[in-house]
Amino acid sequence: MKRKLISSFIILFFLTISANAQIGVGYNTDGNTLALSYSPADSRIWGEFRVNTRDYSQSDWLHSDRGITQVYCLASLFTSNGIGFYAGGGVGINLLSTGNEKWFSINVPLGLKLNPFSKFPDLYLFGEYNPMFIAEDNIPIIHSISAGFRIPLTNK
Repeated sequence: MKRKLISSFIILFFLTISANAQIGVGYNTDGNTLALSYSPADSRIWGEFRVNTRDYSQSDWLHSDRGITQVYCLASLFTSNGIGFYAGGGVGINLLSTGNEKWFSINVPLGLKLNPFSKFPDLYLFGEYNPMFIAEDNIPIIHSISAGFRIPLTNK
């Protein structure tokens, strides 16, 4: 039994060494949102984790608090002349907010990304519309409209 466990760890270790990952960071203006991405530049599909540090500016209601943690799966739909259109889906939960009421949302981001700088080929600027549908009665949608950037920290 011990031998199988050690063999499994060795195989897992070699698989991990051969894996290539690209981690990136991002910033969205609305909600002063910080993002951590997996494969944001080269992949057609990438994952992203976001946390807003202030209220969303397009929402004047109390559920637009800070500390909403969000997880996304985003996909590049098409790219033409250096401009790409992407969409995706995700969920948000106000885990880090100061209020006692907890809720979750279903989020559907749509955006355009472009790379205007030849000296920084992995720096992407973007504009995004992200409606957040709260899964509670009588709560309006958070409409998040923001601009921002994404840049990889590691290369493949």
